[in-house]
Amino acid sequence: MKGFSELRFAGPKLVFVVFLIMFSLMFLPFHVFQSETVAYTQRVYSDIYQKAVDALLTTLSIGYFQWNAMFNAFETENYEFIDSMFEEILNDISPVRSINVIERPKEFSAAKDYELFVANEELYAYTNVRDSLADNTTERFVVMISIDKRLVLESLSMADRISFSNKGDKLFAYGLHVDIKGYDLYNWLVFHAFASGLIGVLLMMEVLAIAFSRYHQTQGLQTTVYMWEMQDPYTTFHSKNVAIIAEALGKRLKLRKKKLVELVNGAKLHDIGKMGISTSILRKRGPLNEIEWEVMLSHPERGKRLLEQFKYLGKYIPYAYMHHEREDGSGYPRGLKGEEIPFEVKILAVADVFEALTANRPYREAYSFPQAAEMMTEMPLDQEIVSELCKALPELEKELSDRGVSGDTWVKVV
Repeated sequence: MKGFSELRFAGPKLVFVVFLIMFSLMFLPFHVFQSETVAYTQRVYSDIYQKAVDALLTTLSIGYFQWNAMFNAFETENYEFIDSMFEEILNDISPVRSINVIERPKEFSAAKDYELFVANEELYAYTNVRDSLADNTTERFVVMISIDKRLVLESLSMADRISFSNKGDKLFAYGLHVDIKGYDLYNWLVFHAFASGLIGVLLMMEVLAIAFSRYHQTQGLQTTVYMWEMQDPYTTFHSKNVAIIAEALGKRLKLRKKKLVELVNGAKLHDIGKMGISTSILRKRGPLNEIEWEVMLSHPERGKRLLEQFKYLGKYIPYAYMHHEREDGSGYPRGLKGEEIPFEVKILAVADVFEALTANRPYREAYSFPQAAEMMTEMPLDQEIVSELCKALPELEKELSDRGVSGDTWVKVV
């Protein structure tokens, strides 16, 4: 991955920020999930716990303390019977930790079957003693039951998620303090979030490396072509003007946006192969000899070889290599014709010829736009594109009205 090699060029702040964002994006949903899980556990488990304790006290109240035998034992102070019943309760009902007879507290009404309260983070309950029909209630004495809150929790299979603690930060049933466990994924999530942050940094650098490489290769070569053209008054702005014409034609021919951008960039790079040709040939005033023509005709091949050296510029090779091919096979370097030439390259060929005809030469004035378009109807170019060129003349007059093409030197345009 280029991201590894490009990482050293990124500022530490950028790397840290991207890492922190990716880490947070992975970790925060888990934190929210844990919070929701804890809140749900607190709410639902608390309700279940209360119902379990109420069921326990209801069972004790109805089963033992609304009973003629127990009522009579309290009335006659038959502690032998009472103690035997208490022993039975302690043996048979494990959550009951202790059970005692006490004098009725002022706050406990005789109208209630039982009343539960918390003292020092422990559960207790007062229970009235009544006859079997609950018509009569003992006035002086009641039963106080101590409930083992942890055994109730274990009986409900909640002990793996809930633990009672005097310092617990969550309120549970009856105001008891508890610690509630979320899912035990914390360590795994930290590792996963860390790995995601690292991968995010590398992916970011990979994307940036590719984007920067593509941008700088394309823009860098276009700038190089422009600077090369600036060395000669005739060719100054040639590639840019060809790109303007090609773009106008591409829009009229309804090229997709991606293809249109490719066409414009290809137009700006189409003559890049001439950069390897001696200026003595390019600027020669008189006719070229056979060897010089052979060199000049090699510029499409030179452009192709040059663009092949750049990883992301392969799609522009046809523009540099085929823009002198013609519909009837009379072009070069391969003599392609008709459908063998890509449609976008045909657009470039029309734009290139039109730009050349409407530029001033030392030996002639530039042809007017209508004259150039009329001449091109007789050339072996795609006539559908030439027809669109004719329709676009007013637009091109406006777009190219301020182009600076003049001078007294002549570069061979082939």
